[in-house]
Amino acid sequence: MKLTRIRIEQFRQFRQALEIRALDAGINLFTGANEAGKSTVVAALRAAFFERHRSSSVDDFRPWGDSSATPSVELDFSIGNQDYRLSKSFLGKKRCELQVGSQRLDGADAEDHLADLLGFRYAGRGASAAEHWGIPGLLWIEQGEAQEVRESVTHATDHLRSALNESLGEVASSGGDEVIASVESARNELLTPATGAPRGAYAAAIKHETALASELEAITAEIASYRQKVDTLSSLRREHLLDEQEKPWLHFRQEQQAASEKLAAIARIEETHAAEKLRAGQIEDRIKLLRDQLESFAGQKQAAETRAATLEKARQEQSASASLVARWSAKRVEASAAYQAAREVLRLARQEDTRRSLTRQLDEIGQKAASAAAALAKAEDEQATLLERQRLAAAAEIKLTDLETLREQQQKIRELQIRQAAAATRLHFALDDGCRLAIGGESVSGNGERLLLAATAVTLPGLGKLEIAPGGSDLAQLGRQEGELGDRHAAALQRLGLASLDEAEARQRTYAERLGEVRTATATLKALAPKGVDALRSELASQQARGGEIEAALRQLPTTVDGAPAVPPVVAAEAGEEAAGRSLTQINDNLHQAQLAAANAETSFAAARRELESARVVLDTPDRAPREARANHDLVDALAERGTLSARIAALQQEVSEARPDILKQDVERFGRSAEQHEKRFGERRDTLLRLDVELQAAGAQGLEERSAELARDLAQAQRRGEELRRRASALDYLLQLLRDKRRVLTSKLQAPLQRHLNRYLQLLFAQASVEIDENLGPGPLTRVGSSGSESGAFASLSFGAREQMGVISRLAYADLLREAGRPTLIILDDALVHSDDERLAQMKRVLFDAATRHQILLFTCHPANWRDLGVSARSLEALRAAS
Repeated sequence: MKLTRIRIEQFRQFRQALEIRALDAGINLFTGANEAGKSTVVAALRAAFFERHRSSSVDDFRPWGDSSATPSVELDFSIGNQDYRLSKSFLGKKRCELQVGSQRLDGADAEDHLADLLGFRYAGRGASAAEHWGIPGLLWIEQGEAQEVRESVTHATDHLRSALNESLGEVASSGGDEVIASVESARNELLTPATGAPRGAYAAAIKHETALASELEAITAEIASYRQKVDTLSSLRREHLLDEQEKPWLHFRQEQQAASEKLAAIARIEETHAAEKLRAGQIEDRIKLLRDQLESFAGQKQAAETRAATLEKARQEQSASASLVARWSAKRVEASAAYQAAREVLRLARQEDTRRSLTRQLDEIGQKAASAAAALAKAEDEQATLLERQRLAAAAEIKLTDLETLREQQQKIRELQIRQAAAATRLHFALDDGCRLAIGGESVSGNGERLLLAATAVTLPGLGKLEIAPGGSDLAQLGRQEGELGDRHAAALQRLGLASLDEAEARQRTYAERLGEVRTATATLKALAPKGVDALRSELASQQARGGEIEAALRQLPTTVDGAPAVPPVVAAEAGEEAAGRSLTQINDNLHQAQLAAANAETSFAAARRELESARVVLDTPDRAPREARANHDLVDALAERGTLSARIAALQQEVSEARPDILKQDVERFGRSAEQHEKRFGERRDTLLRLDVELQAAGAQGLEERSAELARDLAQAQRRGEELRRRASALDYLLQLLRDKRRVLTSKLQAPLQRHLNRYLQLLFAQASVEIDENLGPGPLTRVGSSGSESGAFASLSFGAREQMGVISRLAYADLLREAGRPTLIILDDALVHSDDERLAQMKRVLFDAATRHQILLFTCHPANWRDLGVSARSLEALRAAS
């Protein structure tokens, strides 16, 4: 397939018509920046072939903001020796026309003809998608999709197999596809394609068989249940008659009544036992109260004695605390005096240390001020030297451009003089002694030579004149050029105040020397005053001001009195002051603790005295002795009564234990439950007998045996039908597997042509490499020679760039395969191979150039520099739009 003309109008960004003519049969390279329209051209080609002209899902074809536009594409192409013209319009004026030589097809007929011709299909509804694009979808690579080859191959597998079958006629003539399709269709009527589970008539037969088996099983269970119910009814009638005669529940009711009466008698004894225990508890409480009362009387006496001892101890502690407070008070006075003395010594030591520090700082500042003054003087001298050298350098300065101009002028003048000398007339003369000639205005004698650059008169004394005119038409012009250039050279020297080029060269050398002196002086000044002379002045003024401040501070310090004791160092004075402070703090803490202890002792003494007085008041109460005697008498009586009650309670407990009221309660419950159970069982059995009688009468009328026989017959028929379908499904499944195995053998033969084309391109990219073709005719594992020998890996494990390159190679191999089968091919690469390095890209150019000898290739790129060595002229889309 060869495209010769593309015309796009009102399609996305192409509001005005874009026409591309004279497309080459090989590679056609189109360049353009981003959004120049490269992808739009590709989209228009896809729309022309893949989209129905009546589709309503192509609104994105319209240019933005133009709802009335009618996107249209017109293509001229040829397939074999047949010319085609396709015209298609969308949305506004929907139209499709295909002209094939003198034949014309319209609408769906034209579109269907193209789909059959190129190997794709249209979408049933909506916009076309990748699964519909077939062979063009494989060969037309979208931007960024070169590495995604498997999906494109999957969508084109049927078309590729068809092409392979055409290239291998004997395989195609076997009719294998129709047989496999027929067997697979018959098999899929009985088994699901994916899992092989029953379906259709086979599944219905299994379901019918299962339902009949379940129903027969249920009928059989009902018959067994009927027979069991008959046996149960006979047994229940015998049991019911026996219970109706004996009535055993009446005997159990009598036993329950006797046990209840015994339990009531024991309950009365337990009540008496509980009352006696309550009385015993009350007596115990009284005994405890009386004992507590007597212990209280004894405790009061003991408390009075204890409080008297406590009062004496508190008096002793009060006296000791007061003595300790007096001793710590005296020590605090001594420590306070010592601390004040230490503080005074520390003040004098710090004052003397400040005096020495200020004196030392004053000396240091004096030295720094002297150094700063000396540095400032040197810096000022060096600054003056620098200014003088800068002045001298400025006076000797000559610009390099002026010097270069003088040099060029001098060189050109010399060249002109040489050229004049070469073209001038040489006059040699050799005169006898005493003879002279006049050459021009110059009188000469002896031997010599002159260059005549212009017409010159030679005077021969006594003979006349000779007029000598040099030959050469450009000698005069050279003379004029030399004169003009000499004038400009003289003017330039005069402007610079120089006499010659040598003087200019000398001046330039002097200027360079003086610049070196300026740099040396600058570096010296930088060393003397890194921050500048003003910074040195500021530093000197700062040192002098600081010295004045320190002198003022020294004058404010008190003078030292002659004969005063020596002041210790500040460190020693601070240590003495700190020790005195710690001693005073410790003494204050001890004094405070002693004062607290004295206050506590005073409080304790007062409290002990009050408590003793309270205890003595209690002991001196008038009725205390009679109450204590009465409590002793009541305690003796309570103890006697407790002994009597204990014997009575023990006897009652023994009587209750021997009667076993818990067993009597169980007897009452046991006989009552037995009576209820027998009565309940008698009633339930009566109801069961009635129900079974009715159910058996109903079951006898249903004809269960006859129904069971019918179901057994139907089940046998269903089992035969199911077995028949099972054998048919198994046979079809086995036959399909055999046919597919045979097809795989044939496919391996079909893969050979594709393998051959793919390996041909692969050798241009990876030497000694090979790639396998899977059963879906897609690229499989790649084997190549690596650093450690032969290595193999899956296509998906390659790098992104390598997968992109393999994707392009694979599509070119498919194109070769289709071309051999007589199918039309067109290869479109939209910004492909952008992830290839320089070496791989160079190899891929060889691949594309080779493929272009057999196929037409449309290559779109936004990197024209990468394709300059492709051997074809690039077309700029911007230029094409401007030309259109």
